[in-house]
Amino acid sequence: MCEYIPDPVERKNAVTSLVDGSLYSVMAGLTTPFWGAFAVKLGASDYLLGLLTSLPALAGLLAQIPSALLIDKFENRLKPTLVASIIHRTFFVAFALLPLVPGPAEKKSWVFVLAFALMNVPGTMAGIAWTAMMGEMFTAELRSRIFGERNMVCTLVSLVSTMVAGVFLDLVAWPVNYAVLYLVSYGFLLGSWAYLRKLEERPLDPGERKGAPSGLRAIRETLRDLRFVRFILAVFVIHLGFHFPAALWTILWVKIMGLSNTWLGMFSIGAGVASFLAYKKWGYWSEKWGNPKVLVLTAGAHILFPLVYAHWRSPYVYLGLNVLAGFFGAGFALSLFNGLLDVSPGATRSYYVSLFNVVVGLSGFVWPVAGVWFCESFGLTPALDLSFAVRVITTVAAAGLLGLVPLGRQGQEACMPRHRSRLPCAL
Repeated sequence: MCEYIPDPVERKNAVTSLVDGSLYSVMAGLTTPFWGAFAVKLGASDYLLGLLTSLPALAGLLAQIPSALLIDKFENRLKPTLVASIIHRTFFVAFALLPLVPGPAEKKSWVFVLAFALMNVPGTMAGIAWTAMMGEMFTAELRSRIFGERNMVCTLVSLVSTMVAGVFLDLVAWPVNYAVLYLVSYGFLLGSWAYLRKLEERPLDPGERKGAPSGLRAIRETLRDLRFVRFILAVFVIHLGFHFPAALWTILWVKIMGLSNTWLGMFSIGAGVASFLAYKKWGYWSEKWGNPKVLVLTAGAHILFPLVYAHWRSPYVYLGLNVLAGFFGAGFALSLFNGLLDVSPGATRSYYVSLFNVVVGLSGFVWPVAGVWFCESFGLTPALDLSFAVRVITTVAAAGLLGLVPLGRQGQEACMPRHRSRLPCAL
């Protein structure tokens, strides 16, 4: 793996990043499928489950611009990544202790949701700096392949971790099960951080950095980049369809159907296996067709999911849906990440990433709460039916914004990126 990378420094970075990502993925596999279940165990209401999705998005939203301004004061991207990420990861110690500390369930659930949101502030800064660093560290021609392989391995690691976690949580009594889970996760995060330190950052050309705008001027220049603006508007409408039902899955699976942690783990395992098998192919397809086409295709593949969830109450059906979501989700995540790097120049990339995150965060803050409100007002099935209609509209709108539907000559010229796609611009 990575032998195809000719530059020795770039190859070493790819391997180091692969190990870093794999260790981080152990944590993701152990914890990500079970955040909602942990909140329910602490006594969270439906409203708090909605905030569990929305508040971290709000915290990240508010942290975006200050993080970009702060990162710009560093000479490189690695140092702010290291500082912010170690702060972010220390929160796992608090999560491990929380269920063991005596206190009212209602207060504990509130503490968890607020801490989970606060954790997103240093996480946001680390994410912006890391994304900008990855864009500078790997050449555009190899990026899809490198991250396709990295994501494939990380998905496998996460998958195995989730299998272990689901069984462990069911076998070990509460609250010891979650306390141990978060402490083990913290240990793997420290290992990931150690490998993150070993990355050799490729510095920008001094002339490029010197001539680049900074501060508020850089933000204004970014917002004048029409290609980028069309991209983030497309991303916003796609995520509207994803975020509206985001908090409803936990309500359906845990509160209405009473599914066990093993079932929740199986859903992640099914998605993980499909992602693992698909990432390398999606890397190839992204190179062949272009990231915008893959982005819209994979977003459109999710349209029917809320409709099926609304009218078939079977964990076996849901397992099949999660397998499909894993397959198409791999392409969506890869094309979204590489599409962002395609439309963001190196010297001011941190500002592009922060504004991109503001748009996604704004969607993630507003729409999950709106979905819970609609669910409580009209019922779960109507809320999921509405989610289906929203996804149809938003996918078509995103295709138009990215120039993938016939909008005349102007629409055709907006297609991104202008490189080796062998398909016509209009689908």
